Amino acid sequence: MSVSPVVLGALAVAFRVFVAWQVVWGVIAFVTVWRDKVLSSGNRRRVPERTLHRAEAWGGWLGSFVAQRVFRHKTRKATYQRVYRPIALCWLVAWVAVIGFRVVVA
Repeated sequence: MSVSPVVLGALAVAFRVFVAWQVVWGVIAFVTVWRDKVLSSGNRRRVPERTLHRAEAWGGWLGSFVAQRVFRHKTRKATYQRVYRPIALCWLVAWVAVIGFRVVVA
């Protein structure tokens, strides 16, 4: 099966956009988790968990994962992880699908 160069080009652009989207939201989520960690050490108003989960759901799941490990923040809070893990799993499945599709087409 032959795929036209135009389609291959469009797929390459879509893949780059997908990666860039993940990187941008990953940085946003990382910084947001870091900020929440800093605020948690004082008596200041914290970042709502809903905000953290929104950043993860938009694509910052990996940045959040790294920040949780680096800052040792939210890793043992079961109620937080019950929401985070399905979000991360969905994005992981999306990555596997995108990479698998890219391998099949290329």
